[in-house]
Amino acid sequence: MTTREIIDVQLESFFGDKFPQKIQRLVDQELNQGQWVEGYDIAVCRGVIEGDDARKLLAIVLAQNPQLRIDEIELNRVMQAELTQCLGASDWIVDDSGAFALTDSLRVARFDGASVIWRSSRISYDGIEFDSLADGKLRGRAWMLSSNTTPDSPFTFDFDTGELLEGSVVQHG
Repeated sequence: MTTREIIDVQLESFFGDKFPQKIQRLVDQELNQGQWVEGYDIAVCRGVIEGDDARKLLAIVLAQNPQLRIDEIELNRVMQAELTQCLGASDWIVDDSGAFALTDSLRVARFDGASVIWRSSRISYDGIEFDSLADGKLRGRAWMLSSNTTPDSPFTFDFDTGELLEGSVVQHG
């Protein structure tokens, strides 16, 4: 498993609805590559594992990679302070290094674990989706639902600095 995959599956367990499938798929990949860790047998079953078994698998994975554990309580505390629209992340994307960006649907913040590296000003009125994170550039789309049409407004951030390089639905001035 890569750092990116381990961070992503934790974020899925915090904010997503496909956590059991995602952790099972990651452990299955490890098993298919001949990697065995005590407890991985939980993933070998017909169908999708249940929530408790999914949490056990994640605990096993994190026991092998304790430096990648995200403090969920601290992350939620920081998100509520920095992403004020936040009831949980509406989207996230993870870099190969394990750094990740979250959005509350209005602004974007980059995290390393539970620490905020940068936070954008508001770039959307009604939603943000991330498309890609490559070559130090975070790309996505923002939109405004109150218009008759909902054209996506592309944006690009410098992932290291948080500088908005392109796009914003919200006019600042």
